[in-house]
Amino acid sequence: MRSKCKKCNYPTSTCVCDAISSVIIPIKVIVIQHIKESANAKNTAKLIKLCANDVEIITTDSIGEMTTLASRCNVQSTALLYPSDNSITLESQREYIASSLQTLLVIDGSWKQAYAVLQQFPWLSTIPSFHFEHAPSTQYRIRHTRIREGLSTLEATAYTLNTLYNIDTQPFIELQEAMQENWRGPKAHQRET
Repeated sequence: MRSKCKKCNYPTSTCVCDAISSVIIPIKVIVIQHIKESANAKNTAKLIKLCANDVEIITTDSIGEMTTLASRCNVQSTALLYPSDNSITLESQREYIASSLQTLLVIDGSWKQAYAVLQQFPWLSTIPSFHFEHAPSTQYRIRHTRIREGLSTLEATAYTLNTLYNIDTQPFIELQEAMQENWRGPKAHQRET
């Protein structure tokens, strides 16, 4: 069994601790992680938690935690990062969203998995949601996907925090880059650049 770093929980040979910088965020970020994504070594949700002060990760098999989350979410102060038919553009409503937002929900998983999460927990559709109009290009290259504009969960969360609160995203991006630099997986899993 490979030894793991006690702080970042990566194998010691791919430890990312040297790249961790603390970021203070003014809201709570709750990552709702598809159960299959939680077992994926390349998921970026755990990187968000390593960087930012108020991040919680709940996996979709934790029905009790998801039920508690549903009761905690207030439609006046909670928003879901998900491009639905009813979502609004983050950039156009940033001042309004920033002034009322206390909790940001982010679904972690592939597009298919994210859709499955919404089907499994229909109460998420009652939460105001938003999408990006001017998202940056992804720097996440170790995930194979057909969606060229698709951001990692870390990138989407960082962009949201930067847009709403002018938070420096560099610590997030540098940590993701360190994880990618240490990645020992097959080249076939890397995006073409």
